[in-house]
Amino acid sequence: MQPILADKAFPELVQWADELAALRRDIHAHPELGFETPRTVDLIVKTLKGWGLEHVDPDEVKGGVVVVINGAAPGATVALRADIDALPMPDNSANPWKSQTEMRCHACGHDGHAAWLLGALRYLHEKRASFKGRVVGIFQPAEEIGRGALRVVQSGVFEHWGIQEIYGAHDEPTVAKGQYGLCAGPAQASTDFFYITVKGRGVHAARPHLGVDPITTAGVLIGALQTIVSRKVNPIETAVLSISSVNGGNFHTPNVIPETVTLSGTVRTFNEDVRNQIEAEMARMVERVAEAENCTGEFRYDRLVPSLFNTPEAVEHIRSFITHQFGAEHTEEMPISMGGEDFAEYTFKVPGCIIRAGIRDDSHKAALHHPTFDFNDEVIPATATVLAGTVLERLAALS
Repeated sequence: MQPILADKAFPELVQWADELAALRRDIHAHPELGFETPRTVDLIVKTLKGWGLEHVDPDEVKGGVVVVINGAAPGATVALRADIDALPMPDNSANPWKSQTEMRCHACGHDGHAAWLLGALRYLHEKRASFKGRVVGIFQPAEEIGRGALRVVQSGVFEHWGIQEIYGAHDEPTVAKGQYGLCAGPAQASTDFFYITVKGRGVHAARPHLGVDPITTAGVLIGALQTIVSRKVNPIETAVLSISSVNGGNFHTPNVIPETVTLSGTVRTFNEDVRNQIEAEMARMVERVAEAENCTGEFRYDRLVPSLFNTPEAVEHIRSFITHQFGAEHTEEMPISMGGEDFAEYTFKVPGCIIRAGIRDDSHKAALHHPTFDFNDEVIPATATVLAGTVLERLAALS
């Protein structure tokens, strides 16, 4: 394997490339979900302690690891974060390191995120005599279910260690390897899920007048819900309301009208007032449409993560390092995305940002969350360089 930007990345990280790739592939072969990540945590802890790091804590955050590296003298504290959880889906890749667990897959690259944070922390540990201040590394669980970052925040890690800034990276298969996508300000939308149950009265399909049909009611409701974004939200605002599942009846019994129909979906927006408006409008419509059709409606709205705001100053700090280390041609502007990212919880606490690390080449074209997706190991040393180098520059500026 030939790492990308090998002539410009930190030499130590290039030297460790194969070792970091092997760790990444180990994590890929043994994916774990949500907060239940004991094997991944154990591998991270053993690896870091084997490299001589002393403060490696798997207990401060359930399913995660908090690492602390103290420099040669007191100073500022800057954090780095990587998510480590996988997705409940098949791994249809043909790699020797493909998932060994059915219906679990690292199809979002969190295995690679863990590997580049491992590399960055190893490098910072070896350079600890050369900087003032403290580095906190956060290996975070449960990003895919939108709960992990909030759990980290609630644990008090930021207050305990006095974290002043935080940085992270996410792999991006739409961006060429060796390129880094940056987006200052609003970057990714809030993420909410909703669940609706429409209850009627089941009956023989030839006698619909003797029952109460939840399917037709659900059809009316689906149309009504789509008017929230198109007719009730200010058109200047950006919002998505997608109904992603509709379930009712039995495909093989077409002569039975069912008792219930369930619907679920997601809401995305950048504006908290719009988020509140959509939830309120949905609750009202579910109740009143169901009532108008003699049904009952149940509505649950789960707020997962807020919209991600990348602190503009933090984006410029990381852009400055990439430009100096690799050249300005290795940065590009990323458009805002309606996809969610719970890194947003961190930038509510302190300045920070998350960048997109390109991984695309002829062998890595699959989209995130696709069953054939695999991470590109060639980018690990360069991205670990970006994270470690940015931290060193920020510690020098803040301390």
